[in-house]
Amino acid sequence: MLSIFRGFLNSKVGLIITFVVLGVIAIAFGLGDVTGLGSNAINGGPTGSTLATVGKEAISSNEIRANTERMINAYRQQYPQLTMEEFIAKGGFDQPFENRINSTALALFGESQGMRVGRALADTEITSQAQFKGLDGKFDPNLYKQFLAQQRMSDSELHTEIARNMLAQLVIGPMMPQSVGKFVAPVSIATPYASMLLEKRTGTVAFIDTKKMPVGAPVTDAEAAAYYKTNIDRYTVPERRSVRYATVSVTHLRAKSAPTDAEIAKAYRDQAAKFAPTETRSVRQVVLLDQKSADALAAKVRSGAAIDAAAKAVGLDAALFADQTKAAYAAQTSPAIADQVFAAAGGAVIGPVKTPLGWAVIHLEKITKVPGKTLDQAKPDLVKDLTEQKTMLAAAALRQQISDAISNNATIDEIAQKLGLKLESSPALDAQGNDPDARTPPPAQPDPLKTALSAVAFQSEADDEPQLAPIDKEGGFALVKLDKIIPAAPRSLASVIDEVKKNFLIDRQVRNARDIATQVRDKVSKGVPLAKALAETGIRFDATKPISGTRGQLVGASRPDRALILLFSTPQGAAKVLEAPYKGGWFVIATDSIVRGDARQKPDEVARLRAYLGGQAADEYAQQFVRAVRNQVGVKRNDAAINALRAELLGQGGTPDGQ
Repeated sequence: MLSIFRGFLNSKVGLIITFVVLGVIAIAFGLGDVTGLGSNAINGGPTGSTLATVGKEAISSNEIRANTERMINAYRQQYPQLTMEEFIAKGGFDQPFENRINSTALALFGESQGMRVGRALADTEITSQAQFKGLDGKFDPNLYKQFLAQQRMSDSELHTEIARNMLAQLVIGPMMPQSVGKFVAPVSIATPYASMLLEKRTGTVAFIDTKKMPVGAPVTDAEAAAYYKTNIDRYTVPERRSVRYATVSVTHLRAKSAPTDAEIAKAYRDQAAKFAPTETRSVRQVVLLDQKSADALAAKVRSGAAIDAAAKAVGLDAALFADQTKAAYAAQTSPAIADQVFAAAGGAVIGPVKTPLGWAVIHLEKITKVPGKTLDQAKPDLVKDLTEQKTMLAAAALRQQISDAISNNATIDEIAQKLGLKLESSPALDAQGNDPDARTPPPAQPDPLKTALSAVAFQSEADDEPQLAPIDKEGGFALVKLDKIIPAAPRSLASVIDEVKKNFLIDRQVRNARDIATQVRDKVSKGVPLAKALAETGIRFDATKPISGTRGQLVGASRPDRALILLFSTPQGAAKVLEAPYKGGWFVIATDSIVRGDARQKPDEVARLRAYLGGQAADEYAQQFVRAVRNQVGVKRNDAAINALRAELLGQGGTPDGQ
């Protein structure tokens, strides 16, 4: 789900200098990373505690808090179910914070070397952004002001941050591979690595299946109670929220938007040209430089020669104008030529006709006449179009009425009563839009309505005004107001006793399977054949399976086989244990043979490794440069304040504004 998010945070260049996403703007610079504009963006300047000092410049908790909230809100536009916990777990706090330190250090270092970025350059970067351009493609000051208001930033603050980020990019840019050229590792270094990738191993895999383990004695009440207490998180229902809402369905609006006969008749009159009889003509046309040559070619065509063949005979091509209306053809040639073509009979040769480019010879190849439509014939299309127009207008008008009512502090009950909307109450939903109390499992495809309601609920506070949220691709929407917040709490033991006992037995089987897998592994590592070690367990397991591969397969695969990874970390004649997903059991992987690779006779493999290792070296040089800059400028971190802010964002308390 969050592959884009993870890739952004974990990119190698991102480790050097990645700026924080700010709202809906993404100004990209030469490093190819997303640029954020965060410092001094809230309340007129950095207040609160200092998380880090770079040189003499402080990075405040308020700044990083605001940047983190902006960043997660930007990602929630694409992933509404994203939680702060998951965001921070994936690096959404730590990595951008480190990158903020890096960008500040690079900018300060650049300033110390006499580098400057003026306001004009920042202006160019702002005015080039598509989101600030109006319908005419030009920079729209009003759109820019709206953005600043939404982000609670001033124009000077935005310019300052853009200038800082551009300066940081200018400092680090010359260190990047695209600036200094390609690094290529020496053959003597690349050859051993290439040989290592050619190494081939074979092995055998046995599966110790959890389901084949004996269940054992029934679970006692005391065992169940202890297991419940130890695994209380498993039986805890996460925080849930319910909302009051009213939906506006486009289907419902469409049913009330049928056009009247008068509207249909008016639309027919307004679109008379669309329903009038039409005629299109297809012609082939050759333009020659002099009239004599044009006369000769026209004579050949009139005598029966194909115009394209006659044109090729003199080194020209006959251009095809297919299915042209008179107006369209006139726009490409001239009204006078169009008059002649549309007055001629099928198969006629027109010309030579004088044009600005020379003398045109035209062959009329096809005439297509399309009869017009009467009102009755056009009515189905008109009804469909008018219904959609009236539906969209009705939806837009209703949205505007609701928005105006919200702006005037109307309650959700008042709005629903005034507009005739039916208010409903949602079940208590979790952050993913699921109802943990539902008797049926969550659907494979999330319910769009519940997902939308949950997204609003988990972004709202109890005293927030109602909100509008889209609920489908057709344009339907919902009026939503947070109703109740139900804190996370464990279910009672009595209500989940059967589930607890079932889980207890499964965990017992998993432990037994692990013990047997460990015993088999130890025997194989002492020289006992894998098949014999399995037979000595006294349990009939499935047959073993062979496994083989090269080390290069691990490097080239985006998600390499975990068993293959273990095979290449196990000595020949030994075995290791790997847990199967979902408590399914344990794999025992035994390494049977190892064939060392030799790349000395494979120049292509060596060349590939030379380029790859060179790229790694270039990245390393850039990272080392950033470290050197940080050391020279001076960076001091306030770990206590950093940890407190992280805890606050996770809802775990903390006082980041105190030292």
